[in-house]
Amino acid sequence: MVESAKQAGFSGSDVEFLYFDNKQSNQYDGYSGINKAIRIARGKYLIFCHQDILFKFDSRAILDQRIEELEQLDPNWAVAGNAGKSKFGQVKIRISDVNYSDLHVGPLPSEVMTLDENFLVINRQQNIACSPVLSGFHIYGTDLCQNANALGLKNYAIDFHLYHKSPGRVDQTYYDAQNAFMQLQYHRKQSQFIWAMCSSFFVSSSRVLLFICNRYRVLRWARTVNKRRTRV
Repeated sequence: MVESAKQAGFSGSDVEFLYFDNKQSNQYDGYSGINKAIRIARGKYLIFCHQDILFKFDSRAILDQRIEELEQLDPNWAVAGNAGKSKFGQVKIRISDVNYSDLHVGPLPSEVMTLDENFLVINRQQNIACSPVLSGFHIYGTDLCQNANALGLKNYAIDFHLYHKSPGRVDQTYYDAQNAFMQLQYHRKQSQFIWAMCSSFFVSSSRVLLFICNRYRVLRWARTVNKRRTRV
């Protein structure tokens, strides 16, 4: 992978390679690895990728063009990749792997909700990270994209063609990571009253609850109940 990257133009004084050695034990996983790389990398952009990809087709010059396209299209982009799905579940992909040759689906660049982890380009100018409470080697691309969305940033699938030696594997560890992510999202979206220093308000994913619970009388009642609980 490293040799193919260098041959594709990822070399010189403005490129660095960072490694996570898990041969003896898993010191880092997808989540902690990305967060560590974001902290220690010096480049403006960080490529976080699998070790089983080969830069057989597109070069660094092509990636530079794709990034420039994104900068012009949407300065608020956070993560880009070669495979993802839109908020409507539409596949956007540009890749070759053991099952497909020269696969190109959807117009690119295209905004997506999630990105596959085989190849991620992270815009380090944006303040993003994976959720530190999650762990494992699956769904971390989804988590990173969702965290970016929560900050008002966007993610894109781009036209960058490389070869991936694996079609991906879905096993029990994948479903464990998926369930952990689902639980995290459930807790994040729980309805609750917020007691800010200068105001009180209610947050929820339900528009009905937002309308009802942000009325003055309801907020006053909630404060009264909260004070009684505190006394107890």
